[in-house]
Amino acid sequence: MEKISDESLAILLMTSDLLYRKTKDKDQKPFTHSEWNKFASLLRNSPYSTPATLYDKNEEHLMRDLLLSRSMANKVCSLMKYAGSMAIEIEKLMGMGIWIATRGDKNFPQRVKQLLKEQSPPFFYGTGDGELLRSSAVGFVGSRDADPSSIEFTKRIVRKVVEEGASIVSGGAKGIDLTSQNEALAYGGRVVSFVHSELEMLLRKKEVRKAIVDGKLTILSAVHPSARFTGFNAMGRNKYIYTHSKGTVVVSSNIKGGTWEGANENLKNSWVPIIVRTSENVPEGNRKLLEMNAYNQLVIPFSNESNQSIVELLKKTPSESNNKGKQIKKEDLDLFYLVWPTIKAHIKQGYSSSELCELFNVLPDQLDLWMQRGNKIKPTYNDSPFEQTTLF
Repeated sequence: MEKISDESLAILLMTSDLLYRKTKDKDQKPFTHSEWNKFASLLRNSPYSTPATLYDKNEEHLMRDLLLSRSMANKVCSLMKYAGSMAIEIEKLMGMGIWIATRGDKNFPQRVKQLLKEQSPPFFYGTGDGELLRSSAVGFVGSRDADPSSIEFTKRIVRKVVEEGASIVSGGAKGIDLTSQNEALAYGGRVVSFVHSELEMLLRKKEVRKAIVDGKLTILSAVHPSARFTGFNAMGRNKYIYTHSKGTVVVSSNIKGGTWEGANENLKNSWVPIIVRTSENVPEGNRKLLEMNAYNQLVIPFSNESNQSIVELLKKTPSESNNKGKQIKKEDLDLFYLVWPTIKAHIKQGYSSSELCELFNVLPDQLDLWMQRGNKIKPTYNDSPFEQTTLF
């Protein structure tokens, strides 16, 4: 396990709650995510360039060179003086087999950083071989109370993905997440698991430690290793599953809950393709995802009985995999009938008028005209879109 760099230590001093959660000392209270992003941007464009240059600076330096307020300069200096204490806490974690990777470290998942940009966390706690993070991966998400058909589908597709040399991305939760993870490990595959809590507790499990030692499992968490479950952290974890994968399989989804919200967040941001299981008995969320995204190149229906290669499917462009044999309906020359299904689908996903104008690069007046026409027609189809920085 590599010694943490001065650069990463400085970032952790300002963003990690390793010290604050123990002492509750206000001098050790770290930056929030948004505060850190603003400060990092300011620092990156200043003469200091990187956080490691802050160790020997005082309040007067920061107020003069970064134009910080006295209170902000004081906060930075207060945090930086605890470098020794932070190093001790990091060593304790390393003794447990847990490392920390900041955005600039090689063990930080690069696809997550590239796709999420400022939304990516300042660092991840991790355990296992960081090399697994550089392998091509397919994500699996689904309900905690998945039915037997969903479970069997997951096992079959996971085995095929493993046979083709790709890793599995899991969220480590009960249901489809753990099914995909356990099946991959049992079949000799590799797994990257983004967990929302209790990383320390996971490491007490014999089967987890064995998979890590064998180089088959790497676990990442954006929250403290002893943090308990919260719905907020669980929802935040979803975006890491999607963005680390080349594409994610939605095995079973209701129309509420984490799987549904995660899939729609992915589509709203156009991160990666989703492969949605389809059959007569799939949950309502699966059907709705397909209905709402009938022309969305990022949404690929996948039959419950299909033996098609997910890995090969994801190598194709979204247009190749999703638009074969589909025809645009309605009048041939009136562009309204081409754009309205797209507008309607984005409205269902929660886009505001200003966001739609920016997304489609149209003037507000033009959007208003389309909205007026759309409100006058009866809904006869469920259409959706058919098109879709480096920090410290």
